[in-house]
Formats: sequence, C-alpha cells, structure tokens
Amino acid sequence: MIIKACRRTLLVAAAVPALVQPLMASAQSLEADIGGYLAAGVDHYGAFYDRDGDPSTTRGVLRNAKLQVELAWGKHWEAELDGSYKIEGDEKQADLGDAYVQYNGAGRFQLKLGRYKEPFGFERLASYSALNTSERSVVTSAFAPGRSTGVLAGQFRKSGTWALGVFTDEPDGGSTRAVTGRFTRAPVRSDSGVLHLGVAASWRNLDDARFQIKDEGEIFSADNVIRSPRFDARDTWLAGLEAAWLAGRLALTAEAMAQNVRRTNGEHWRFSGGYLQASLFLTDDQRRYSRGEFKRVKPQRSGGAWEVVMRHSVVDLRDRALGAEASVTLLGLNYYLDQQFQVRLNGLFPDVSGNTLMANPDGDAVTLRAILRF
Repeated sequence: MIIKACRRTLLVAAAVPALVQPLMASAQSLEADIGGYLAAGVDHYGAFYDRDGDPSTTRGVLRNAKLQVELAWGKHWEAELDGSYKIEGDEKQADLGDAYVQYNGAGRFQLKLGRYKEPFGFERLASYSALNTSERSVVTSAFAPGRSTGVLAGQFRKSGTWALGVFTDEPDGGSTRAVTGRFTRAPVRSDSGVLHLGVAASWRNLDDARFQIKDEGEIFSADNVIRSPRFDARDTWLAGLEAAWLAGRLALTAEAMAQNVRRTNGEHWRFSGGYLQASLFLTDDQRRYSRGEFKRVKPQRSGGAWEVVMRHSVVDLRDRALGAEASVTLLGLNYYLDQQFQVRLNGLFPDVSGNTLMANPDGDAVTLRAILRF
C-alpha cells in the first residue's frame, strides 16, 4: 500500500509540470494596456430643452471620464473591462462599460461573451472619442440599443462584417431579452473613396414592461423633452439602414431607423427617424474606415486638423395623435491637435410639434466639448 501510494505521488508530481506549463506560457504572453479619455465642456440651451421652459440655461458637464483595461494573451484571447464617471448638473453617475472576454479565430472570426454594445447602428457603435459631434443624433439615442449582457458571434473583415448575438439587460435590473444582428459591406474601398452599406435588426421581448422613448434632443445635460406615448408592451422589432461615403476630405453619413412595438392588448405602434450628416476637413486630412466603422482622426500635420460638420435629424414618435415629432439641425466646428486631444463646438437648432413637456418649445443651443485621450 505504501509503495502504491508513493507511486501515485510520484505520478502526480510528474504530471504537475505538464499541466502548469501551458498556464505559465499563457501568463508569460499576457499583455495589458491601460487607457481611457476625459470629455468635459459646457451646454447652453433655451426653452426647448427645459421642461419648465426656462429661456436660458448654462451647465458645465463632465461628459465622460473613462478608464479601460485591455488584456490579450496567446494568439486568440483578449478581454476588456472599463468604467465611466459622469457629472450632469447636480447628478453624478458611475457606470460599468464594457466587460467581456473574446476569442479571435481564423478569418477575423470573433466569439464574445460579457457586456458590450449590441451590433446595431453605425453611429451607436462608434466610440464617443471617435465621433465628430458633441452627442450622437437624436435618432441613434432614441432607437439604437446600447450595452447589454450576452453572447455574440461575428466576422469583422476590412471590407465587410456580420454579427449576431443574444442579449439581456437583467443584470442591470431590466427584463428585456433580445436577438440583434448587423451586416455591412464596403463594395467600394480604395484610396480615392469608400462606400459603406449596412443593415441591422433586433427583436426584443419587453415582458409586458412599461415602454416609452425619451430623449434629450442631442444635449447631454438637458431634460428628456422628446417623448413617445407610454404604455405596457409585449415585444418590439427594430430595423436600421446605414450608408456612408468617403471621398478625400468629404464624409457623408446617413441612417434610417424604424420601430414596431406591440402593446399588451395586441395593438401595434410605429415610430421612425433618420439623419443625414456631412463633414468636410478644411485641412489636408480625411477620415479613416475599417471593418464597418470610422476610426479616430489622425492629423497629417503638426498644426492639427480642422473640420466642419452639418447634420439634420428627425424623429417621429407620434402615433394615434399621441407623442412628439422633432427635428434638430446641427452645425459644428472641430479641431484635432493630434489623436489624443480634440475640441468640438456645436450649434443646435431644434423644432418640435405634437405633445410636448415644455412651456415654450423654442430655443437654440450651443455645446462645447474638449476630449483628452490617455
């Protein structure tokens, strides 16, 4: 018995190095990168953006203070964990951002598990630091889903992508379960120009929860003054079309989104929206495109890059004579010192009709943002 026990001990001792060696090799190849960005500025707006109808409001904002940790080990595995902190007037909020593990296979195939953005919307999927406006369009913020917990499979090639995932917001206190997918192609992709086309869809089980679209109208610190009717809903379908064209200094982007919501009584309510955006560099610079997204601007000269932006967004949240219709026209000027620092100045000119919360549905807005990456 003693001899047998000794033999087992020796066998285990001999097997330990064989088991530990792959783990040690993975640990030795572990790479970590810590980064993030700070985005802060000022919002100034009129009565349209204030539920009490105050004619003039000015607020300093910490749009986002983001810290992220990226890990990579071996040839196929990576992970990300990040969090953000925001100050909006008197409100302070800390949020968990991405928190996922990802497997990278052959041919740019990816399998992802955790919390991250659902694959829906050209503008939604872009990082805030890669945008060229102070906020995303009212269309994107009203319709495109954000981060959820789930599992996703996809392929992300330079000229085409597809992604399909199953998601839930239960860890965040919700009850929504969703299936969301996106497909993009760049049939034209050369030094002289890029044409991007995409389509996305999402089915969402709302579990008879209270449904309402509420939006700040492209002003971070404003009230949710653009609203749809409110009711209990069973489920909803979202659909999105997207297109972008790059030609030298010029970039054109457009998206259209529609939503069909089924109430608990079986009625179908329909909402929609879209935007058209154009940007032009005044310097000898251009936007970069890869794998279904615009990348951050990389100025060509030490003096930095200047860009002008124009966007018109419309949303129709009105059905059965309930809800609001709104549009926002944006004019912007951006300065990029380098890939780490940029300034965005936006003027916004809204219009609203239908049911409103404001005493005076008029008033324009100005936003200023400074973004520093590290």
